[in-house]
Order: sequence, then structure tokens, then C-alpha cells
Amino acid sequence: MKKRIFTIILALVAICGGTSAQQNQGEVIPSTKTRRGLKEKQVGTTIMYVDYAMNADSIGQERTYIDKQRLEIGQDCAKYSSLFLKHFVGSTRRSKDGQAIIRGGKPGKQNAYWNDIQFTDLFFKDGQVTEYADMPMRHEGNNSQFTEPCPPQQWTLHNETKTILEHRCQKATCHWRGRDYVAWFAPDIPIKRGPWRFNGLPGLILKLYDTGRFYTFEAVSLKNTNEPMMLYEFNYAKSTRQRVRKLQRVLQVNFWKATAQSNELPDKPFEQLEKE
Repeated sequence: MKKRIFTIILALVAICGGTSAQQNQGEVIPSTKTRRGLKEKQVGTTIMYVDYAMNADSIGQERTYIDKQRLEIGQDCAKYSSLFLKHFVGSTRRSKDGQAIIRGGKPGKQNAYWNDIQFTDLFFKDGQVTEYADMPMRHEGNNSQFTEPCPPQQWTLHNETKTILEHRCQKATCHWRGRDYVAWFAPDIPIKRGPWRFNGLPGLILKLYDTGRFYTFEAVSLKNTNEPMMLYEFNYAKSTRQRVRKLQRVLQVNFWKATAQSNELPDKPFEQLEKE
């Protein structure tokens, strides 16, 4: 029965088309569970938020984004999460023979697939970051969280400038975790943060990309506000960055093989996957 369900899903993947070589997600299917209805708790007060387009083909068209993500900035904390997932209404339907079929709902390109950055919430406080990582379908039991230091990247400032959202931005570069990155930050917004885990420049980062354009982030809106900063009450197992990244990599390389193995050993899926 399980094999038949996954065969149906695999057929739908083929209909939807292959993923872009620019992305690191492969044929990884997201969970049908959504974040609507999850309990939230207040962790601070948002004084400004910035929305970023992730890997957009056209900044003016949300349907061409992999994701739309929000950086919420507080007095002593910050949060980074997916807006597409926040508003995603997932569902399943039944075929004539009673088998479950995935039906998408979140906006953006490649919306039938899982992306590790999109399915991760980050909370920053006291120089540390707590990451809440959601795994794809059939692997939700491995949803994990870990906390680690979040030091600034080692930036080199350049004299080049460009205007983004009516702010004059200066160029900066760094090498971080195997990639060379270019950032454009706004000195007139004295907030030392940016998309994802990037921070430490003397101004808010409004645009960021690596030189291979594997990751691209560009601010599409920003707003001063005074709203509660809410965080989902994730009940995830505590882990480490090394362990979480290894599992994410296994799933990205061959989701179907990893899923078949976890079905064989449902009580110890990650231990089995770690051997690969």
C-alpha cells in the first residue's frame, strides 16, 4: 500500500516537471502539514520587518520566487521565517481507488518541493541562533532544533554603490562556508542584520547572493512597526547543526532511497540514514 502511494506521488512529480539545477532540493516532497493552527508564543516586539524574495526570476512577480521570507527585527532579538509557509494551506485528496495524492497550495515556483532554507525558522538572541528545521514528507519524525553561536561573517567593504528600495547601498563581500558572497547594505538603516544568517555589516543588508547565484535574496519591502514577535511552539528534538545538515543532505541527494530505508526501519530512520 505504501509503495503504491509513493508511486502515485512520484508520477505527480514527473507531471510537475524537474527541479532547477540552481536549487539544492532535488525531488524532495514537502509535508502536507501546514503551520496554520500551531500554537505561538511571544518572544519579543518587532520594530521593523524586511521581506526578501529568495531566488526570484522576477522581483515584481511572487510566483517566480522560491520563497518570500521575512526578517523581523526587535530591540534585542530577531526572527527569520517563510511567509509562503505561513500562509500555506496544504491538503490531500483521494483518487478513485482511495489512494492519497498530494495537492499543493503554497505560492511560488517549484511549490511542490521541499527546500531546507524555506522549511527552517531562525530565532536570534544574545549572539546565538536557534534553528527549527522541518523535514519533508515521511521524515517529520526527524524535525529538529539546535542552538549555536551566530558570529558575523568576515566582511570586506567596497566603494561601489547602488540604490535598492530608495536606499543607497554599499557593496561588501565575504567568504562563508565554502561560497563567496556579495552583499549590498544600507548605511542609513543602522541594523546589523540581513537575510538568513548574515549579519555584522554597518547597515541592513537589502541584497545578498553568492557568486554562483545558487542563493539570492533581495528585499522587496520594509516597514517600521510595533507588533508582537511570535514564534511557533515547536516541539522538536534537540540536535546539532552537523547532524541536521547531514540528514538534510541525505534527503536532498536521494529522497526516494532514504524514504524507502526509513520505511524499513521506522523506529530508527535517522540512524539508518546516517550510514549512507
